Amino acid sequence: MAKENKKFNYGLYAVLVFIIVAAVLVLITSLTFKSKYVAFDKEKVAVNFVDTVAQKGDGYNAYKFTLASKSEKYGDFVRQQFMYPIIYPGYEAGMDKDAFKELKKTGLDTDEHKSDATKNDDGSLAGEVAKRMLGYYEELMKNGGWDDYSKVYTSYFNKLIEVRKEVFGDDYMSDEVMFTALEANVASYGNSLTGTKKTLAADEKTVIQEESTGLYQTAFGKNYKFTTTVKGSEDVKDLDAYKAALSREVLDTYGVSADDITAASKVFVEVALENGEVVASCEVTEVKIGSKWYVDNTSTNTDALYRIGMPIEAADTAK
Repeated sequence: MAKENKKFNYGLYAVLVFIIVAAVLVLITSLTFKSKYVAFDKEKVAVNFVDTVAQKGDGYNAYKFTLASKSEKYGDFVRQQFMYPIIYPGYEAGMDKDAFKELKKTGLDTDEHKSDATKNDDGSLAGEVAKRMLGYYEELMKNGGWDDYSKVYTSYFNKLIEVRKEVFGDDYMSDEVMFTALEANVASYGNSLTGTKKTLAADEKTVIQEESTGLYQTAFGKNYKFTTTVKGSEDVKDLDAYKAALSREVLDTYGVSADDITAASKVFVEVALENGEVVASCEVTEVKIGSKWYVDNTSTNTDALYRIGMPIEAADTAK
């Protein structure tokens, strides 16, 4: 407990933040590559989607396997729908390129919005921002996870604006700032579930990450292991009714039309321990466009995956 009274070393935290973000970017690249090749098999799509959430509570990267990533890189979708309207006041997705070019001249990511703190930051202040945002991100995960991604992005980025202004004293904002804080929090949240090993700096003496016990380890034992498997599937018989119930407005943001969908299926997936104990079940709804399958994130509920390892009382509260 005495360690909690020591002054927090934001410089070391910044180092850890960027190590974490680098690791997340590797994961994003891996999942993007993987999503292109598993998309031909609906069961593989379902397993990868569920496993990404179950293993580290990572609904953010699980979207690589969904309709939201169908027509463009998921990062570009996030920029256009949630980041650019903040960075470039007046921006609207799909707006005229010349008009957007004009907006960019006075965007919040231009030098005129940078304080000396922003210009001279060695990563310490960015690390402080990420640290302050972590608790807020954790609350979002406890109250619905990533199913309502619009709520998560909107709430998180609005809070980030406040926190960053408190730390840096300016209104500067960029997609790099937003991705760095968010992806550091995604990774840190995952570590809170799985636990961490002690991490040393390059000098092999300075500790930048202590060993910790995660929620999953507490619930299932230090050497727990999750296995994600498909238990069955069934095709959606009334495809026309299914497509008619989809939100055209939401599909438009994905660059997808309901007419593009040629089939739909429900895949039943379980997450279990090595002893066979099932810790979560998830019904994954998928649609087929061309020869590829995508998780219909508008119809798939992942609540049970975010309640893995929680005490019963806490899990009930999180519903």
